[in-house]
Amino acid sequence: MKNLSLLALLFWQFIPAHAQSCDGGLYLNPQVIRGEGTSQTFAALKELTEFIRPTGLSVSSVLNIKETQDVLAAIKKPSPPCWVYGNPTVGLASGYRPAAVNTAPIQAAVLILADVGSVKDGKAVELKDLPPAQQAIVLSKLKTTSCFGMKSGVTTTLVKAENLCGTVVEIVPQQGLGQSYLPTKAAFHWQADRWAGLITRLQSAQSSTLKTHFGSDERIHLAQLVVVPAANDSWGYGIYVHPDVSGDLLKKTVTQFTSLKTTDLLLLRALDLAGKYEFATPSDAAIRAMKKALATEP
Repeated sequence: MKNLSLLALLFWQFIPAHAQSCDGGLYLNPQVIRGEGTSQTFAALKELTEFIRPTGLSVSSVLNIKETQDVLAAIKKPSPPCWVYGNPTVGLASGYRPAAVNTAPIQAAVLILADVGSVKDGKAVELKDLPPAQQAIVLSKLKTTSCFGMKSGVTTTLVKAENLCGTVVEIVPQQGLGQSYLPTKAAFHWQADRWAGLITRLQSAQSSTLKTHFGSDERIHLAQLVVVPAANDSWGYGIYVHPDVSGDLLKKTVTQFTSLKTTDLLLLRALDLAGKYEFATPSDAAIRAMKKALATEP
């Protein structure tokens, strides 16, 4: 009888632990990353929640997150999040499988604020357009340069994975200080004898000038700009689902994203989508390649 009582106690202790389920989700809110105000951040959260609700996934508690550490802390809780919506840096960090991701590629680059030149607020020059000898000099000096990027941003992760910069200074997004703050950080770090790097998307780097930026040295407007692309690219935002989510809910979630056709600007901004986007479930090979590009897997 004593042994039976002990077995019963162990049984009932095991049941609650095993029966615990996931709850709610995590959201790498693009408005937080951009440094927007509370109203914009809340509006994006509401748009995402309403978009996911029809799938049947839990939306009882959807939390804005800023970085990978927020994900790692959340998945250790007794009731971990059922899903994560964000870039592959935070999504894959969860260990959840990507259900649907925006396959439109994100290309990362470092915009180098280099030596003092003779043209004020000149256009950026791509590394490939420089003579081979000069390319080698630029890449060598970049290895000793401090580059500024958003913490847990996928462009920052891609650049770090390739060790393009000597040091990567990661900025944690907060209200009023998002991606738009990075050029200011780089400009104030730059000096005539000290380069600075800005980690951003390739298209942004290619179109950048220093016209509207100021630094500690007034010669910042004469700094030559060089664009060094990262070798690998990334897929965009996507939804990553907890392993315990049922097959039926998973199927509804995939369909909700892959069938999306909208021009609603609020929803597009909430999902971090541009004019062209396409959601799909990545293959095992694509997931392995993504982990390798982000240096999260050998």
